[in-house]
Amino acid sequence: MLFPIARMRRRSYLFLLPFELLGCSARPCSRSAVLRYIVTASPIDIGTFTRGLCVAVDPGTEHGVWWWEPGTSGCASRSTGPGVFEADQATVSRATQSPTISARFRVGLHSTTRPFADIHLVIEDGSMRVVASGTRVPILRRCNLDVPPVDGSLDS
Repeated sequence: MLFPIARMRRRSYLFLLPFELLGCSARPCSRSAVLRYIVTASPIDIGTFTRGLCVAVDPGTEHGVWWWEPGTSGCASRSTGPGVFEADQATVSRATQSPTISARFRVGLHSTTRPFADIHLVIEDGSMRVVASGTRVPILRRCNLDVPPVDGSLDS
């Protein structure tokens, strides 16, 4: 089994649970905030993580990809940290006159035979799809990447 390279620490944050249940971050968006990030609504199976991976893409930024391992409330919380991880060697592109967005990045793995995984995702028709497997999950928009830690696991 392959596991991501991520710094993990445990701490209690039960006061954040009401925000997680509502699918909100610890710092909710204002009504006038721009929902700039496209985020997986649920973990997406990229073929290397047992619980899937949560991914955020900023379509307006050439290298705007972030990831985290899901918490108990899926992608509305995280079990890794602190914070979300900026993706290694990330690229975001969009073909001219096309609504389809392509995102590529590399994730480090705890494996001697396979030190990293190259991931290629496509965002189209209200979902994010892994190109290699065809696995697809719905997307949502967020104004920030303040994803709270799960049931008391991490500090920000």
